[in-house]
Amino acid sequence: MNTHEVIILARKHLGTGVMDSSARLCLEDALRLHEAGDLPNAKARALKSINYSVGFFHPDYRRASL
Repeated sequence: MNTHEVIILARKHLGTGVMDSSARLCLEDALRLHEAGDLPNAKARALKSINYSVGFFHPDYRRASL
């Protein structure tokens, strides 16, 4: 998955976990980094957002982390 796709997936999962504020913060970081052209770190922060939303055992997290 590319950075843009991971960001979209992170946005989809916002509001679904108990750590929603952390997930939102990570997604905001990801968007800022993406705009700045720092794609590797943007993808990492979006992935962290997904982790906070649904956990690292979720199929979407596993798919995005490949």
